[in-house]
Amino acid sequence: MEERELEASLSEHIERRNYAAAASIAQQLAEPQERIKELQEAAIKQYITEYRNARGAIALVQEFRFADDEIDRLFEAIIEEARGSGEKRPSWAGRRYDVKTMKYLDIEDWIAHYGRELRRAGSH
Repeated sequence: MEERELEASLSEHIERRNYAAAASIAQQLAEPQERIKELQEAAIKQYITEYRNARGAIALVQEFRFADDEIDRLFEAIIEEARGSGEKRPSWAGRRYDVKTMKYLDIEDWIAHYGRELRRAGSH
């Protein structure tokens, strides 16, 4: 793909909230590392908060080579955002059914359950 096409594709993926693909395209375009990391974090956060997809989040943590401290910072940011203030809690913060545990977990419980696996998947 031409650079112009890649840039258009990057914008489109960001607009559609497809952060995992956007991070990959940003790397191809040799975007600044800070920008790439921002998209990678958004992708992992999306897999944790919106999708509640532990396998997908683990795969991204491995692919992006996130360190334990980066994962911990991301967890802290997610929990802080989930606690919100008053009625400003995000919709993803509530309880959702988790097939593996066969329980309804809110985001903090989900992180408590899957956090160790995510840290293990990262680079230490």
